Amino acid sequence: MPSQMDREEIEQRKKMEKLKQELFTKYLTKEARERLGNLRYAHPELAESVENMLLQSALSNRIKGVIDDEKLKELLSAISQPKNEKKIVFNRKI
Repeated sequence: MPSQMDREEIEQRKKMEKLKQELFTKYLTKEARERLGNLRYAHPELAESVENMLLQSALSNRIKGVIDDEKLKELLSAISQPKNEKKIVFNRKI
């Protein structure tokens, strides 16, 4: 049987999920929401970080206008750009 803390945590998660959905409906176009949903299936960690970033931006009023699919693509490419890894190459003399 769930304890009082478990119930409170479940309620808190439900409230946060509802807030997320309301903000995404307000700030993302239908296509952008679909892309984010597809991303959630393919790359859950990346989707969560993008969602959190969008949520923080929305709550601090840093989002100006509506984010369409193209803007979301730009955001995703900026976040998921590969890190510059240094490679060590050994040239062997034979």
